[in-house]
Amino acid sequence: MTAHLIDINPQHVRTLTGHSGCSVSLCLDGDRYFVRKVSASPAYNARFRLQIEKQNALADVIATPRVLQQGEAGDLLWYDMEYVQGHGFVSFAPLQAVASIPAMVERLTDPLHRLSATVSGSLDPALFHAKIAELKTSIAKSPFYDTEPQFLDALLEQLAAQAWTGIPQTLCHGDLTVENMLIRDNGSIVFIDLLDGNLESVWMDVAKLIQDLESGWSLRSILWHDRPDPTAKLLRTISRYLAEEVTSQMTGFFPKLDAALPSLRALQALRVLPYVRDATIFSRVVSGLRRIGSIEAYA
Repeated sequence: MTAHLIDINPQHVRTLTGHSGCSVSLCLDGDRYFVRKVSASPAYNARFRLQIEKQNALADVIATPRVLQQGEAGDLLWYDMEYVQGHGFVSFAPLQAVASIPAMVERLTDPLHRLSATVSGSLDPALFHAKIAELKTSIAKSPFYDTEPQFLDALLEQLAAQAWTGIPQTLCHGDLTVENMLIRDNGSIVFIDLLDGNLESVWMDVAKLIQDLESGWSLRSILWHDRPDPTAKLLRTISRYLAEEVTSQMTGFFPKLDAALPSLRALQALRVLPYVRDATIFSRVVSGLRRIGSIEAYA
């Protein structure tokens, strides 16, 4: 445990959005703001500890809030991290001049290049096959599975038939969407809400980001409505441009990624379905899967 840097019983300012049942709060210690995250339950503590370790490791590679201190209250783990002031993609991107969009591409791809430099061999293909087998079971339990059984079954079978070899093992964000970014006034990006897992690869980050931009997942409250909204049209145009540029740059850097990318994108999108509780959103995710195109075997 690190030494206490700030009051372990700080002033609570407001509750922030959390994931996995964890509580996240903006707190104040003197004149210093910070964010405290508390584990969802004693059973979640082991995974929570892994998330702390991951955030510590990635803070030396990409811009992400640094862990300030950690501890235990009763039977729950907690940790404090830097508070970062920034804009969400939805509020920042539409206000940028067209000439500044290439700089946004650079700020998205530079961290991916840095993560690429942490490569340590390849992921075990068995990890992918285990994840696909798990998805077959969990997706079939969805109340909306019966709306697309043939498509989903066929897609999962195609993915199960892949070799899943040559996927580099690297440090990675784990849930790289534009929803999990804060953009400072100068355009620099801070990455938040890291996710732990055993499919740790920058290729998975690239696939997640591209699928997010192409499908509009993070922007669903705006883009998934058929309305002639100028902001929605602009966000859709920017998202598609960013997706194309990130794809071009990363497949140029990793030539073998090009063939694997459709499968990786499909896998990332499928991982969302067991958690979807709305029929319309389920349908939209499936539509995004259909737009990926054919899943070809790759070597």
